[in-house]
Amino acid sequence: MIALGAITFFTLIPRATFTPLIPLAFLVLLSSLTSAFKVQFPIASGSNMSVSYVVDIAALMLRGPHATMIVGAASGWSQTTLNSRARNPLFRTLFNMSILVLTVQAAGQVYQRLGGSTAADLGTLAIAIGGMALTYFVVNTVPIALAIALTTQQSAWRIWKTDFASSAPSYLIGAATAAIVIAVGESSGYWLTMLLAAPVLYLTYKMYRAGVESEARQGTILEAAHDAIITMDQQLNIREFNPAAEQLFGYARLDILGRKVELLLPPEDRAQHLRALSEYLGTGKGPLAGRQLELRGLKSDGRDFPFELTVARTGSDNRAVLTGFVRDITGRRALEEQLRQSQKLEAIGRLAGGVAHDFNNVLMSILGAADLLLMQMAGDDPARDEVTEIKESVRRGAGLTRQLLAFSRRQATQPRLFVLGEAVAGMDTMLRRLIGPEIDFEITAAPEPVRIVADFGQIEQVVLNLVVNARDAMPEGGRLIVRVDEVDLDDIAAHALGDAQAGRYARLGVTDTGTGMDEHTLAKLFEPFFTTKEQGKGTGLGLSIVYGIVKQSRGYITVASERGKGTTFTIYLPSASVPEPAAPVTVSTPA
Repeated sequence: MIALGAITFFTLIPRATFTPLIPLAFLVLLSSLTSAFKVQFPIASGSNMSVSYVVDIAALMLRGPHATMIVGAASGWSQTTLNSRARNPLFRTLFNMSILVLTVQAAGQVYQRLGGSTAADLGTLAIAIGGMALTYFVVNTVPIALAIALTTQQSAWRIWKTDFASSAPSYLIGAATAAIVIAVGESSGYWLTMLLAAPVLYLTYKMYRAGVESEARQGTILEAAHDAIITMDQQLNIREFNPAAEQLFGYARLDILGRKVELLLPPEDRAQHLRALSEYLGTGKGPLAGRQLELRGLKSDGRDFPFELTVARTGSDNRAVLTGFVRDITGRRALEEQLRQSQKLEAIGRLAGGVAHDFNNVLMSILGAADLLLMQMAGDDPARDEVTEIKESVRRGAGLTRQLLAFSRRQATQPRLFVLGEAVAGMDTMLRRLIGPEIDFEITAAPEPVRIVADFGQIEQVVLNLVVNARDAMPEGGRLIVRVDEVDLDDIAAHALGDAQAGRYARLGVTDTGTGMDEHTLAKLFEPFFTTKEQGKGTGLGLSIVYGIVKQSRGYITVASERGKGTTFTIYLPSASVPEPAAPVTVSTPA
């Protein structure tokens, strides 16, 4: 298009008549100014029509198509260069100049071929002006529709029919206005014409300034908003897409403008949501009227996510548009799920603690009765072995109650200051014997001592339970790593753990290369009596106890796992700082 415009301009400009020069210069200046300071009538993305069109038509009627190419080129240049909020690339400026050069040349040729001139009768002049206006309209809008279609991968015909076709009467009115201005100028003189045109130009400028200020306010609000703001037209095509929407959905604004809003909805929900949008757009009623709905959206990479939607309908019935305010609630849903899980575990913990105390009393009475029986039996009594077995069963039951009390955080603890890495390293021999030679086992610790205040025995129990679980997840062998280090958590990282406070934490990690877990298993992982092991090979209390001990020690635990790729448990415990010893003070006594 740029090449075609350049060839047309440089081939036909030698045939132009430049005299008288001052009126032509005045038309060039007037077209440039009215193009730069224009009343904006948005008819497509990045395109509009202004008062400069009337000036171009007047120039065609007064100076012919060849000289008017200069007027059109100047108008195209000023439209993308003067008073522009952002610097436009050179190709866009040359494209606009070429479009207007070709447009005025084609429209001027049609005007002349249809007998248009100042001496023509009224009927011939009306036909010529109408043909000129329609030619200007078609030649000006079709290439722009094609350019938008190529940029946004849409149908050029649909863009032209939707965004441009309705503006055809404006071109006819603009051409008629130019003819009236010329007729008044010829009969009353150009000075009187300028005097009458001055208020119109001033009002044009005032309307432009009001539009610029309104657009600036709107643009500032759209760019500063944290919620995604999406505007849709009558066909549910996207007309506005603010920066928050770009970040949320993953589409660039220029790539999404003009495309259907269904692109942002999952296929399974698409038909239902589109019906609701169309109903609200057409009637102002339906499920979207005055309500805030929770829906699911679709990102550019195919992932779906939950969001809240509030829709506002503006404009008249035949030109109404919808503006949707979208808020991502993924984080809120995660926090709600964490709260429900915490409440569920707390309720189960209270129940387990109460049952453990009562059951422990029953066990103690059984144990006392068994001791009395043993005291009354002779050493060679055959029933003595059965009573001894009763005592062993009672002791095993008492161990179970201690685990339940640990889970419910009602077990008495003896916290003290110790180095976490040394505690874990001290378990090395026992853990290696426990997991067997088929698993590659490693303990790594930070070079600097990592100190915590907790119950030493409980932390050993946490490590033991996690290592046993990792061993069971690698029946055919694998790699198991226990890491101890220290980490500083900022506000964002602490918030990701739930109700944690920013600060320095000791970090204990247990990573295996075992079978891993799916999302369903992860959701129930810390529930008491939940186990993935086969019948008779697990009580389901190991990880529940780990969770209870970590919470009792004012810590936090996270799990990362994927089927076939292993699991990593990470525990954060508040780090204990040790004050520097005071420097010794030397006191001298007089001899």
